[in-house]
Amino acid sequence: MLHFDIEPRRGYLYVTVTGELSIADAEKALLEMLGVAARERQPHILVDCSRLQGEWNPDDRYAVGTFLAAQVERMASQFPQTPRIAVYAIAPLMDPNRYFQTVATNRGAQVRSSDSLQELLSWLGV
Repeated sequence: MLHFDIEPRRGYLYVTVTGELSIADAEKALLEMLGVAARERQPHILVDCSRLQGEWNPDDRYAVGTFLAAQVERMASQFPQTPRIAVYAIAPLMDPNRYFQTVATNRGAQVRSSDSLQELLSWLGV
């Protein structure tokens, strides 16, 4: 089961996700996270997955990337600008080929994944 905490920071929301990784829990957490971000009118989100347990295969990355892109499109009108979602992860969860990022961006979402917090904060513009 996943647990997440959301902390408003200057210019973005910082989301810490912990627990055992599963597709169903990831989709539920993403929906809740996007809902909070929409209510806060904050389109810049940094999701810290560095403490997650488990590994994902390409099919898992594809499923969650597709899901995230669909939800961002569905909720886009609730944000002051197009949401930008930065995902911080480390090995073994971080895929060096960034397949999750590719899947989500190919479907219209602005998503960046990296094992560098500085890269992600720069991409978010904060």
